[in-house]
Amino acid sequence: MEPGAVLITGCLLLLLFLLLFRASSGQGPGRLPPGPAPLPVLGNLTQNVLPLYRSYRRLCQEYGPIFTVWLGPRPTVVLCGYEVVRDALVEHSEEFSGRAPIPLLKQMKQGYGLVNTNGERWRQLRRFTLTTLRNLGMGKRPLEQRMQEEAQHLAQAVADKQGHAFDPVPDLTRAVANVICSVVMGTRFSSDNEEFQELQRLIMSYMCYFRSLPAQLYNTFPGIMHFLPGQHRRIFREYERLRAFIQAQVESHRRSLDPSAPRDLIDYFFLQQAKERGKEQTEFEDENLMELVSSLFIAGMETTSNTIQFALLVIGKFPDVQVRVHAELDREVGRARPPALEDRLRLPYTNAVLHELQRYVDLVPTSLPHTTTRPTPFRGYLIPQGTTIIPLLASVHFDPASWETPEDFNPGHFLDENGAFRKRDTAMPFSAVRTKRCSYTWKRLYKADASSPLGLQSCFLPLEELCYKLKL
Repeated sequence: MEPGAVLITGCLLLLLFLLLFRASSGQGPGRLPPGPAPLPVLGNLTQNVLPLYRSYRRLCQEYGPIFTVWLGPRPTVVLCGYEVVRDALVEHSEEFSGRAPIPLLKQMKQGYGLVNTNGERWRQLRRFTLTTLRNLGMGKRPLEQRMQEEAQHLAQAVADKQGHAFDPVPDLTRAVANVICSVVMGTRFSSDNEEFQELQRLIMSYMCYFRSLPAQLYNTFPGIMHFLPGQHRRIFREYERLRAFIQAQVESHRRSLDPSAPRDLIDYFFLQQAKERGKEQTEFEDENLMELVSSLFIAGMETTSNTIQFALLVIGKFPDVQVRVHAELDREVGRARPPALEDRLRLPYTNAVLHELQRYVDLVPTSLPHTTTRPTPFRGYLIPQGTTIIPLLASVHFDPASWETPEDFNPGHFLDENGAFRKRDTAMPFSAVRTKRCSYTWKRLYKADASSPLGLQSCFLPLEELCYKLKL
């Protein structure tokens, strides 16, 4: 073929590809919401749309609270503002309940576990996890006591610094990880345990990579990136080391299992595994246990530790807030014992500060991606089945229509005119789901009072993070 013909053919194909992109992202019923015109293959990746929590205001002004961006060759519908996000995740919960595949997780987990799975495997493991957490005392006094004990260890670690400057990350991470370990493995690790230190390092390294640009590129172009050199190869190797740690714990539990006295989630899994033995189709196999345990660690440890770190930084800027919190705690609880969940109704200001920290810090500005489970009519558009959906939580927490002073740290957002705590539906740091009778919701955890999802202990955060991350 002549060079001129090749050039003309290439230009025509490029033009056709661009027109198809534009047509599928056009306005009107039966089409995706509007958005910036994508380039072939790259989509909008070169057009300053990432990260979405920074660009959404500009895109909302141009296209409205529902818009489409192309992350590579696939469209992603972004939902902004409280009304839109709630409408999708609560009022249309079934249609938006699918889990978008994340290639990085798919490669590491090979389709096992609770995260990044759908269908019967997800339903069985979800039901097991919720039941087991309930059996282990989630939201009840025994587990609260474990958290209080860990909080005491954390306070002692800080006191041992004797007022000198120090990096709080290792101590905070260890405290959070030990809460998770107590539930999953029935074990508490000391600060000088080298194996435990390596576990923390591996998880922190994984999370840092997962949020990085190279990870976004891998998830956008997995077919290409998987065969190229890069950080993902190191992460895959480190993930295998994390699995080896978990495998050792699983084998130790298998040898010491007492069926009459299960100690933790691993033991309960073995008991369920024994009940399911002989069934043709069961999800209670060792590979699912390994990935379930790793997900519980990864989902709760690093994000919770970061939440506490940022909370300390914010509180450090507002000494007047510190004074009011200390005064309320001294008045209502005293210093002879640690605060408990039963105290929360007497601590409206402390409760408001904790809720406002979650809103203001906005540690997880973008919810995990969903997908539509069927062709979905939504606010004048028809979103095709399998379309990736990103509910932008940052747009909810900083929405001027929902908050009096969205850009400021203001505990008054959660206080009424009488100084009593008020719950705000527009606060959704752990996303939003329709409350179902079978769901293990925070109302059930708190005996019909969901006004304090943070409780009074920072160490209570891991369990909330797990429920959010795993969509429990």
